[in-house]
Amino acid sequence: MSQRYILYIIMCNLLLAACSTDDGMPITTSADTQPIAFRAAVGMDGSAATRAQNSIESNTVLSNKRGFGVFGCYTGLHKYVDSSVNPDFMYNEHVTSTDDGTTWTYSPIKYWPNGEGEVSGNMGENAHYVSFMAYAPYSDHLNPDPDNVPADYCIAGFSHQGEQGNPWLTYRLHTDVAKQVDLLYASHTNEHPLLDWTKPSVTTKVPFVFEHALSCVGDKLTINCSEGIRNQIASRVANSTITNAMVVVTGIQIEYALTSKARLVLWNNGEANWQTIWSEEPITTRTVTILDPEDNTDDIPVYAYNTTIPSEFSTTNTWTGNGIFYIPVELTGYQQTATVNITHCIATYSGSSWKYDVKNTGKATIKLKDYSEAYQSGKHLYINITLNQVDIALTAAIADWVTITQEVEGIEE
Repeated sequence: MSQRYILYIIMCNLLLAACSTDDGMPITTSADTQPIAFRAAVGMDGSAATRAQNSIESNTVLSNKRGFGVFGCYTGLHKYVDSSVNPDFMYNEHVTSTDDGTTWTYSPIKYWPNGEGEVSGNMGENAHYVSFMAYAPYSDHLNPDPDNVPADYCIAGFSHQGEQGNPWLTYRLHTDVAKQVDLLYASHTNEHPLLDWTKPSVTTKVPFVFEHALSCVGDKLTINCSEGIRNQIASRVANSTITNAMVVVTGIQIEYALTSKARLVLWNNGEANWQTIWSEEPITTRTVTILDPEDNTDDIPVYAYNTTIPSEFSTTNTWTGNGIFYIPVELTGYQQTATVNITHCIATYSGSSWKYDVKNTGKATIKLKDYSEAYQSGKHLYINITLNQVDIALTAAIADWVTITQEVEGIEE
């Protein structure tokens, strides 16, 4: 046998080995199978005007926030079993968009595994399954500086690529409320190229419908007066030269004590799968000033006696604005709370001008765990405040964060 022929045989064997995978995955090349592509939708609700600062509410915002990361688990002829998989097919693959989330790309391209029994390059009858989990915004988790890339600080790490079991990430609240990071999650398991998803025009695009893993508190406050204060005002007007009176809130500050860090398992059954982890700082505190008591330009009138609300005051007893994210899980012995500090006074009118009179302050705390849905993901915790003569009382109301209300890129509710 000539040396040239022996060399030819060796080269052929090397080429065959290069086309195989160590973990038994079928050969996947651009010549004989389809590329894997993704499409994404972020739930949208046109009536949802109150959100936490920096929340992700659309595909456009998602694309501007560095896109999303994908984990892919190959399971061959068997469907997904969470105890015996690892993200060997894709590991934190960075998916981005340059057209406001209409199309999504990544590099290098991955291809669908071939089905068994392929003939002349066509897919076989038996599917090889791949399961996908995604999160957003994307993080490379290698930058610990909270002032540099907030996503890399908040999404602080992932399970290892070779680790068996569901992929997971660790999330921590940002130290600065203005730089807090929303967290979205989605999954699609047991997919293969023989499936036809929703519409022929988007066949073979894996659909992700992203949901909010965090919840939000304090983005809506309602303020009302007790009957005792109303009676107090009526008595003052009846026994003085005062002709009109109002109760006006002049200052609001909320102090939060929140779980600082937890683990989000990326495989879920419709609910975000949060797990508690030990942290050197189990609770982190935040203070948010909503109304400055020294600034009278944005005061909130909550009760008017013998008058209509004058033009220099607001016309509602409801405040809406940016709330604060919280992780919907609580460590044993460390309660998540919101403490409201409020300053209010009686504004009186004696025929010439309004003046502030009888200033009061109140302080009260709510515990998030006292509300049954507060530790479900994607919720708003609205705070209801009742002003009493000597103190305040707090309750909370809970609403869903968002609902899918329209079709987005072939993804339907």
